Amino acid sequence: MWQRDWSPALVEAVTQAPTELGVLRVLARERSGVARAPVDIAVDAEALARSGREVVAVMRVEGTAPLDGVSLQEVVTHARAWRARGVRVRGVELDHDCATASLAAYADWLAREQKALGDLSLSITALPTWSESPRLEALTAQVDTLVLQVHAVRAPTLFSAVEARRYLEAWTRASSRPFHVALPTYRVRLRDGTPLAAEPTEVARFLADLRARPVPQVSGLVWFRLGHRGDADAWSLPTLTAVLRGESLTPHLQPRLVDAGGGTLDIVLENTGRVDAEAPTRLTLSGRLEVLDGVAGYAARGTSLVARTPPRLRVGERRVIGFVRGSEVALAAP
Repeated sequence: MWQRDWSPALVEAVTQAPTELGVLRVLARERSGVARAPVDIAVDAEALARSGREVVAVMRVEGTAPLDGVSLQEVVTHARAWRARGVRVRGVELDHDCATASLAAYADWLAREQKALGDLSLSITALPTWSESPRLEALTAQVDTLVLQVHAVRAPTLFSAVEARRYLEAWTRASSRPFHVALPTYRVRLRDGTPLAAEPTEVARFLADLRARPVPQVSGLVWFRLGHRGDADAWSLPTLTAVLRGESLTPHLQPRLVDAGGGTLDIVLENTGRVDAEAPTRLTLSGRLEVLDGVAGYAARGTSLVARTPPRLRVGERRVIGFVRGSEVALAAP
C-alpha cells in the first residue's frame, strides 16, 4: 500500500482485499528528493487494526547514494506506534535502489542498524542487477526477507514475463537464499507522455510459467500496489483477484443504447466482466442517424464513434461515450 492519501476508498480496499494477500506492506515514511527530506504518511492505523492482517511498515529512500543520515529507527518508530494501536506489525521493510557498486556499504549500514529492530523482522527490496555483485551474499545475510523487483527495471518496459523469468534465474544463480518476487498492478506515463501498463494477461503468463516451472527459492509474491475504486492507475480488486486465482481474463465490455429523453439515446459502455479492459477503438451504429457525437475521447466519423486512445474501464465501470438521435438506431458492430 503505497498511497500517501488514506482516502475512504483506500480504507474500503483494505477491508475488501483478496484473502490470498497474507501481509500488507504499508508505506510509513519516505526520504524524498535530492535532499531526502523526511515525509511521514498519515496512515489509518485503526483501519489496519480492524483488517486483522499482518503488516510490514515500509520506508522508501529515494536515490542510489549511500544512506548517510538515514536510520531504520525512523520506520521502527512507526511500526511500534501502530502496534500500540492494535495493528499486527510483523516487521519493517526498506525500499532503496542502492547502486550495485555500493552494496558493501549498504551491507555495513544494515549491520549497524540491526540494534534498532528489536523483535521486528527486516525486509529489503532488491534489484536484479545486484545479482552481478560479489557483495550480494554479505548483504543478504543482514536481512530476514528479500523482495526482488522484476518490474520497472529497464525503460521503456514496465513488465515482461520473459524478462522477469530471466531476472529470477539470474538471481538464483547468484544466491541460494529464498526471496519474494514483486509484481506490478499499475500503469504510468513517461515524461514524454508514453503510457506504460502492467497488463494482467502478461503478469498472469509469468505466474502460469512459474507454476509450471517452479523456482524453489521463490517464497512469496508481493503486489505493487493495492488499487481501489479511486485509483485509476492500478488494477481493480476483482482484476487482482482474478490474476491471483488464475481465473479467466477474457474481457466483457457491453455496449448499450440508453434512452436519455427528448429523442436522444446515450451510447454507453459497461464492463460486466471480471477484469479491467480497454474499450474498443470503434463502435458502429445502423439506422437513420440524424445526430451523432462522441464524448470521453470518442468522436463521430460517419456512422461510427472512434477513439484514438480508448479509455480503460475498470470492472463494473459504466461510461457514456456519445449520443445519437434518429430512427431505427441500433449498435451494428464494434
